[in-house]
Amino acid sequence: MELWKLTALELGRLIARREVRAVEVVTHFLERIEALNPTINAIVTLDADGALAAARMVDERLDRGETFGPLAGVPVTIKDLTETKGLRTTYGSALLRDHVPDVDAVLVERLRRAGLPILGKTNTPEFGGKFDTENRLFGATRNPWKLDHSPGGSSGGAAAQVAAGLGPIAHGNDGGGSIRVPASCCGVFGLKPQFGRVPFWPRQDSWATLNHEGPIARSVRDAAALLDLMARPDPRDPYSLPGPVPSFLAACEGDVRGLRVAWSPTPGYGRVDPEVQALCEAAARTFEDLGCHVEEASAGLDFPAEAFLGIIVPRMVAQLERDLPPGFVEQLDPMLAVFLPYADQLTSRDVARAEFARLQLYDRVEAFLQQYDLWLLPVMAAPPHRSGEFGPTEIADRPVDSPLEPFFTFPFNLTGHPAASVPAGFTRDGLPVGLQIVGRRFAEATVLRAAACYEAARPWADRWPEIAEQSSR
Repeated sequence: MELWKLTALELGRLIARREVRAVEVVTHFLERIEALNPTINAIVTLDADGALAAARMVDERLDRGETFGPLAGVPVTIKDLTETKGLRTTYGSALLRDHVPDVDAVLVERLRRAGLPILGKTNTPEFGGKFDTENRLFGATRNPWKLDHSPGGSSGGAAAQVAAGLGPIAHGNDGGGSIRVPASCCGVFGLKPQFGRVPFWPRQDSWATLNHEGPIARSVRDAAALLDLMARPDPRDPYSLPGPVPSFLAACEGDVRGLRVAWSPTPGYGRVDPEVQALCEAAARTFEDLGCHVEEASAGLDFPAEAFLGIIVPRMVAQLERDLPPGFVEQLDPMLAVFLPYADQLTSRDVARAEFARLQLYDRVEAFLQQYDLWLLPVMAAPPHRSGEFGPTEIADRPVDSPLEPFFTFPFNLTGHPAASVPAGFTRDGLPVGLQIVGRRFAEATVLRAAACYEAARPWADRWPEIAEQSSR
């Protein structure tokens, strides 16, 4: 039995029935990490001893007749932007190479309590500041489908890990597309839940009003099961949503007949590569076969880069000046360092205008979604970019006008709506492309059900990158 090819829920059932030990599962993935991670560089801090100890605890408690949830004993990774007590958390920065938190993030507390062994921390760009997963401390994470290409960012280590079969599920976070872009680039499933669904603590940083914690997995139901463990209110996060929280795994059941669905090649701004558009449009038409009413329509969004940058840049610079030692600029990622002079140019009125623009954007998206249950559009305007680049540098052979132009994700961080990336297919060059599914406010259940129905109609989990298959030969 090739354990690495099983879904997280299948592994959980085997462990619960005592057909395989949790220690055996963790050991299996540790061996794959040893074989493949030097090439992929997805996991940057490994905690083999901690993961094995957690797995032994699950096995012992199951032997005593205790019961757990569906993912007990199934290993998970945590993105290196998120605190893990006693386990190095660097935020992708060489300036914090030895930082070891003395508390767990809320979601980490919950995953440990649910019996999920933590394999380690996945790579991220410095402070999550770009759509490429590379930093001066750990280097670049490689896209398993094409090693000279980026896995996206900033949860690129998490998505690459899942795509290469180094672990069945991963935690990610998304402040501008950082779950959906890597999921798209790596051909896996990623969900940005409604803002506040998963508490965000103790990080009090620049992303606090934009960040969404969420799952990355090979299957929709695995992601839903992981979200079930992470999502409920916590008073330590002033933005966390109140309960009760529905079962997201249960929400995957049922059909989507009768839903009104909008398909848009773009959100209203930007251009899209013809091959990306064709793949995403074909994927969107699958929803017609599922019984949805699909029509081409758009909210006609203006390019919201000024609003996004006007919110994130002053906060990021204030955070860096607060948390890093004097002279930090010389050791900072150059793509992040450009924020500093940009912040100096912004006035308080500019920041206020950005907040007003955010509210106007929310009004437009919310009015559009009153007409439709779901909005489908590409995650990115171009295929995955090469490693070492912030993002795609051109769309359909024309240079981009702004580094943010290729990304159709960040508007929904400004509005907080739930959104997912599902695999839409592969380009002629063998690179994955993702279709974005955006739902109404608080409607993760609808997004997950739609994604699960789409997955059943167009399954993707049996297709693996060549490097993943090579390690098992």
